[in-house]
Amino acid sequence: MVIVRGTVRSAVVGVCLAGALLAAACGGGGDDNGGGGSGNDNVKIENVNQQNATATPDTNRPEVVVEVRDNSFNPETITVKQGTKVVWKWVDTSNSHSIMLSGTTSPEQTSGTYERVFDQKGVTYPYQCGVHGAAMSGRVVVE
Repeated sequence: MVIVRGTVRSAVVGVCLAGALLAAACGGGGDDNGGGGSGNDNVKIENVNQQNATATPDTNRPEVVVEVRDNSFNPETITVKQGTKVVWKWVDTSNSHSIMLSGTTSPEQTSGTYERVFDQKGVTYPYQCGVHGAAMSGRVVVE
C-alpha cells in the first residue's frame, strides 16, 4: 500500500477541523455575568414525560402526601394518577432521613418536605431512606 504523505496530513487536519467546529456548535453558551454557567441557571427542571408535550401546571396537579417518620413511610405504597405530585413530609422525626428515588437523593433532614412529579404512566418507582436503606422503603405506582 502506498500512502501519500500530504494526503494523510490533509485528511487529519480536515478531521480535526470538523471536530473543532462540531464542538463549538454544541457548546453551552455561557452567561453574561462571567460565571461560566450554561446560561440555564434559573431553569426549573421537572420530571416531565417527553411523550406528553403538555405538562400539567403545578397549581392543577393532584398531590399526595407520604409521611416520613422514624423507621417508616406512611403509607409505604401509594398508587397515583399520571401527573401527580408526591410530597414526602417529615413528621415527628428525631433522626435524619432522606429519599433515594430513581438515582437521586433528597437532602438528609429531620423536618420539612421533599417533592417529585410522576408523569410516566405505567411505571412503579421503588424508593428508600438514604440513611436506613431498604429497611425503610416504599413504592409509588403510577397508573
